[in-house]
Amino acid sequence: MKSIESRAFYASSEMVNQLRNELLPQQYKNVISKIFVAKFLLKNKKHPYRLPDSMDWNKISTSIHKIGYQIDELFYKIENLNDCFSHVFGNFSLKQISDQALYNCLLISDQVSLSEEEFQDFNRVGKYFNSLIESLMLRDKKELATFITPQGLNRLMIKILNPNRGKFYDGAAGIGGTLVEAYNFSNDLAIYGQEINEENASLAYMNAIVNGVDLYKLQIKAGDTLFEPKFTDSSSQLMRFDYIAMNPPFGLKLHNMGSVHFDQYGRFNGRMGKTGKSHGDLAFLQHIIASLNETGKAALIIPTGVLLRSSIAEKAFRKYIVEMDLVETVVLLPSKIHPATVTQTVLLIFNKNKLKNRHNTIQFINAEDHYKSTRSQNYLREEDIESIVSKYEQFVDNDNDSYIIDYQNIKDNDYVLNPKQYFSNRTVKSEFGNIVINKVLYEEKISDKKPLKNIAELSRGVNLPSKSVIKEGGRKVKVIQLKDVEDGNINLTKIDQIPIQNIERYVVKQGDIIVASRGTVFKVAIVPEHEGTLVLSNMFIRIRILNKMSYMPEYIRIFIESPIGVVLLEGVQKGGAVNVLTKNDIGNVEFPDIDIGAQKEIVQIINATEQKYKELLQRAQDTLKQGRFNAYSKMGIGKVIEGLE
Repeated sequence: MKSIESRAFYASSEMVNQLRNELLPQQYKNVISKIFVAKFLLKNKKHPYRLPDSMDWNKISTSIHKIGYQIDELFYKIENLNDCFSHVFGNFSLKQISDQALYNCLLISDQVSLSEEEFQDFNRVGKYFNSLIESLMLRDKKELATFITPQGLNRLMIKILNPNRGKFYDGAAGIGGTLVEAYNFSNDLAIYGQEINEENASLAYMNAIVNGVDLYKLQIKAGDTLFEPKFTDSSSQLMRFDYIAMNPPFGLKLHNMGSVHFDQYGRFNGRMGKTGKSHGDLAFLQHIIASLNETGKAALIIPTGVLLRSSIAEKAFRKYIVEMDLVETVVLLPSKIHPATVTQTVLLIFNKNKLKNRHNTIQFINAEDHYKSTRSQNYLREEDIESIVSKYEQFVDNDNDSYIIDYQNIKDNDYVLNPKQYFSNRTVKSEFGNIVINKVLYEEKISDKKPLKNIAELSRGVNLPSKSVIKEGGRKVKVIQLKDVEDGNINLTKIDQIPIQNIERYVVKQGDIIVASRGTVFKVAIVPEHEGTLVLSNMFIRIRILNKMSYMPEYIRIFIESPIGVVLLEGVQKGGAVNVLTKNDIGNVEFPDIDIGAQKEIVQIINATEQKYKELLQRAQDTLKQGRFNAYSKMGIGKVIEGLE
């Protein structure tokens, strides 16, 4: 028998084919989820809910008339018989769908759904339902990334929190995976969730039902968590929770600025920082702090940007949470751990009731290598989760992947909470394979160092105009973009010409070093000799050596591309959805300050080595071609292949 996941993915694909001409794509999940939940309620014998006597799955699945009406009627009667089902199934009616389409969907469900025995196992039912919804949301990867938290991250957050009794809350509930995980960990919790999308709030309830969650211990409300929080103790006080686990949306822009500036709950315009339009990540963190009770604990999945960006609001927030001793641990998670995004993320743990030995310190855990990889995504295995939880619980500084940093160190680093800032050892991919770089040893052993800003002028490239402006024309100049730099070389033959105003400050000259400043692509090149005007786009930072008698651009480039250079630059990257380097970040990187003679020797070594590599590579390619030519000649086909020499 096929796996539960593969059956669910197949069923969703086949049902979509039946519904394609009847509904909008975003409505597919409303139908398919209701079909499955109806079948579950009528097949599972272990759930506690009262059912109407006249309803039977076989009767519905073999009907050819009024199928949508029968399923709607089933849910209506169940809601009347069980008061905990109020608003669970939403307002989407199946009566609008043709009997033919629904009949085929039910037939598919019976063919590749769960067996009678499997329907009695909540774990299997829950896995099938999640796979069903995930396969539908995969059609819109943005929706998948927004509303589904990978199961491994849910398990990690809950195990870190270790919730037992009390009130548990998720203000970005999505389809309820985190809430279900919390209930499965401890069914003594009172569970609260809020979700901005009403249809997904309904899906979260259905997810809870098929996973065996007691709906009398669960409340999920639809609405905007930031501007319309549903869980309040009074008109001016948010409900406070013992535990919060949340995976808020990344890079959210705030449009309701009136409510931000005059927040009645005091979250966005006080000691925690003055929130701006681009501070959606920050607003969720402020809401979470305001929603914890006096001994509360929170585990959150967030992009690294809010932990290191230099905006006044985010810096004020970091200063607040550090000085109030609220941050317990920051875990650097593996890349590509979320579907449809490569944003670097961390697990951030707030604790208002730290153990005495943890006061005025923050633990940083490097879990970048704790994952298993598939073709398109990384995910946490059980052993990865256990390893991270163990390091968190032990709270020791092992100088390898767990670091205990005191308050003064954090303050000296301008309250930056980016884990990479504090890791002594960093594993990087290089021409030598995966190697470990020890930043502390670099600081100690290399005594003569100098920041790049002391020997160079650094500036960012120009913001490119809109497509409409480009079409209108005007004076055009050649602009270096990311696509123009490959393998350390700038392809001057294919550079686009774009209309740019006030180009003087963005012009590059022969010998300028350019470094890609955005994204995960690490590109460095030196501008060669060229004719005409050449301008740099905003995807790069320009480094112009001020005294070429003392410093060679080629030497600086070699250092930047070295493993230690890569580690130092990665350690200062900022950003939420996109990694960003600023000119100040690059300017503060310190390189080994050696005399010009030694620099020339190093450049000569690299140039000679690269030339020898190219020659050896050409010889290897010639050897391969000659071998193939000999083989084809022996086969007798060499003579009929035109141009084969």
